[in-house]
Amino acid sequence: MDGVRFLIQLVSHDKSPPDESNKKKKSDSGKNDKSQDSGKKESPKSTERINVDKPLWSQDNYLGRWRHFAFITDFRTIFVSEEKLKAAKKLCEDYKAKKEAKDTTRDEIIYAKKLRDSSFHPDNGELMNVLGRMSSQFPANVFITTGMLAFYKSAAAVIGWQFLNQSFNALVNYTNRNAQIDQEDDVRVIKEAFIFAAVSSCATALISRRILSRRGPVVSRWAPFLAVVVGNMVNLPIMRQREIIRGIPISPKDQESMAIMNSKIASIKAISECVICRIVMAAPGMILIPVIMNRIKPYCFYQLRPWIRFPVEISLCGAFLLLMIPSALAIYPQRNSMKTSFLKINANEYEEFQKNYKGKSELDRVCYNKGL
Repeated sequence: MDGVRFLIQLVSHDKSPPDESNKKKKSDSGKNDKSQDSGKKESPKSTERINVDKPLWSQDNYLGRWRHFAFITDFRTIFVSEEKLKAAKKLCEDYKAKKEAKDTTRDEIIYAKKLRDSSFHPDNGELMNVLGRMSSQFPANVFITTGMLAFYKSAAAVIGWQFLNQSFNALVNYTNRNAQIDQEDDVRVIKEAFIFAAVSSCATALISRRILSRRGPVVSRWAPFLAVVVGNMVNLPIMRQREIIRGIPISPKDQESMAIMNSKIASIKAISECVICRIVMAAPGMILIPVIMNRIKPYCFYQLRPWIRFPVEISLCGAFLLLMIPSALAIYPQRNSMKTSFLKINANEYEEFQKNYKGKSELDRVCYNKGL
């Protein structure tokens, strides 16, 4: 029964506390255990309070970052209602102020943190557009990637799928921007950036399709990947050009709230890291799926059932993305750092940094929020 209950909670995201009978059983068993093991203490992990403003796992190593991004990109959270999302955010705020209900369990706090971190922008606290959340990457990219790989022979299909892909990317890039530097006139700039990014990716897709079409069935199907690479290299910097123009806040590692200044060098580094993550995220599926599909074509089970192509491609695409979304995002920490000496690239920035920072000791590294 415990296994069935776990599966039900996994599918429904039900984190409600156990019923009273279960509580009673646990309390009775706890008394017996206490009488037998009176010298043992409760594990600190189950008693210490959670810092809801920090990741649950260490971000100093890759595994910790992988678990964190797998936690906040869970696609099931996009099906949670807005009312429950706001309730989860309020629970996190109450817990932080130590005003939560007495019967609130640790699992409820962790789940509320998961909903808040996956659905609300960390800079301004606003509820993000559902398609722009990183938790939407899995279902949306499975659909778009499969379409780009399957419909690549027609020029109209190439343009249509690339436009759809860049529209989605533009929404994701804007939603996951560094919102600390937002201004009122940004809407016009964003529209212009979207048009330029969409046009450039469609042009790249058509050119790469023409160049690769004569190089075999597998290589020709890599044309969408080249378009995605160029599209990401164009789309993300353009959609976040305001960060390059205005700079993003940098601060000491242990003092996130202490913004020393806005740095253009930090913004360029942050956007470059995001571009690399997006390309790595798409690469395995878009490169390997054409190879795998080409290998299974000669087998009779495929030739007798040509309709199996789409289910196989969708399954492979889903498997690759399920693994690669957290794997790619975990390449760099969300709050990354750079050497202070990098600011010397821009003499004015370095001079401003030295003027603004009045620490007791020399600051070797500064930190910034790279976005997603």
